[in-house]
Amino acid sequence: MLTGYFNANGDPCIEIEVSNPLGWKRKIECVIDTGFTGFLSIPMVQAFPIGLLLIGTIPVTLADGRVSYKLACLGGAYLGQEGQIGIVLIEPSSDQALLGIDFLKKFNKRLVVD
Repeated sequence: MLTGYFNANGDPCIEIEVSNPLGWKRKIECVIDTGFTGFLSIPMVQAFPIGLLLIGTIPVTLADGRVSYKLACLGGAYLGQEGQIGIVLIEPSSDQALLGIDFLKKFNKRLVVD
């Protein structure tokens, strides 16, 4: 079992490692966002040092129903020794990395808040 924590804002968080196709890894703190159906969303300033592979743009439906196009990269994520590959969205104006439902599904994890 993995144990996360609550950040200063009270958001549930966990630290993971993110890697590019060459295996370069970097630790990042992610907020677990159950409203985000994707894999990972990372601020641009955190994505550049990792060297993620840009694969294009993809449409994303926002909570208010609007569609926005986001830069998408292929990246690896690691929880301890276990790794999974997924689509990492790049957010140019965000300062927070988000871990979504697809991430939890790929790692066969669930969120339990106690």
